[in-house]
Amino acid sequence: MTLLDYSSSASVATDGHVEARFGDRTTRLHPQWLREQSTEPGQIEATNRQRLFTPLDVESGLVAVDAELDGDALTVAFSDGHRCRLSVAVLMQRLGWIADPEAPPTPIAWEPGAAPFPTVSWPAIAGGLDEPAVAAATVDFLSNFARHGFVIIRDTPTTGGTVAEVGNHIGYVAGNNFGWVFDVRNEPQPTDLAYTAIGLKPHTDQPYRKVQPGLQLLHCLANEAEGGDSVLVDGLAATEAMRRERPDLHETLATIEVDFRYDIGTDVAIDRRPVVQLDSAGRFHQLRFNTKLDFPVPADGADLDAWYAGRRWLAAWMDDPTHQAAFRLGRGDLIFMDNHRVLHARTAFDPTSGHRHLQGCYIEHDGPDTRYRLAVRHVAGAH
Repeated sequence: MTLLDYSSSASVATDGHVEARFGDRTTRLHPQWLREQSTEPGQIEATNRQRLFTPLDVESGLVAVDAELDGDALTVAFSDGHRCRLSVAVLMQRLGWIADPEAPPTPIAWEPGAAPFPTVSWPAIAGGLDEPAVAAATVDFLSNFARHGFVIIRDTPTTGGTVAEVGNHIGYVAGNNFGWVFDVRNEPQPTDLAYTAIGLKPHTDQPYRKVQPGLQLLHCLANEAEGGDSVLVDGLAATEAMRRERPDLHETLATIEVDFRYDIGTDVAIDRRPVVQLDSAGRFHQLRFNTKLDFPVPADGADLDAWYAGRRWLAAWMDDPTHQAAFRLGRGDLIFMDNHRVLHARTAFDPTSGHRHLQGCYIEHDGPDTRYRLAVRHVAGAH
């Protein structure tokens, strides 16, 4: 199906830009921007598709000298003698006019009282993407993750180290001072509150990192103690609710910087960021919320009354059961969650009543994003 109609056109303006009309949209395209889209022989390396030319190889004052539409392609000739044929569909994606067909779905905020509970069986996604059933299951699994921020992976082996196997299958395990894989159980000298039996309120992990871990995986090896139930909360839904109901407090949490501190004497990590991080368009990007580790910066003009009120508002919203997904992990269950969006918590447990042992690790967002895109390609290639 063509993206263009009879009104589509392309021409070179007097300043050497290309003026294009693709369907009902018009744009002016910079000549060097177009030149750097070229995939003609000699312009990119065939295997890795990276440019073979540098900015110094492109003449200063480069202009387009000819432009025409041919089918669903734009052909452009340049003042340096280069000529290239460019896909209009790719140009429209890069202009943001049409969606990237390989991009994961857009996040969806959870509805109050209707928390999602997406699950997948590990054997369904454990194989290679060259297996059609695995590729299709992987697309479904990572689509749910992109929309909701978490998925429960069921039917995993209950042996130590499985969490790293799962993490390295979907991405690459990222280590830190807690190790590549860490054990979550009651410890006599805990280096983190997670290694106690107390209840934990909704929080994101390690906000004190310069690069906060992207995804957390928590794998249940044993859960026989009384208590210790799991709770998840959607930070996207929480901050959207705050923006609607208390935009003043939302702005405060998005602007006042906070020192997040982890310091046990023998180890220390500190970073300074706002609690709510927005992208350049003002949309939700990331949440750093951990009330055991946060110290707002009392800079001149900082309204700490509003900051503390905003933190309290978020804490109360997240503590409301209608905003939570509460469940009990069974042996072999694994929580796969976005640590930049979904907050996790647990109820207190009695370590004398039974054994409770989880193992965890972190991976970054690039892993599931890449695997999703590759799975989409395999599914498309199978049809």
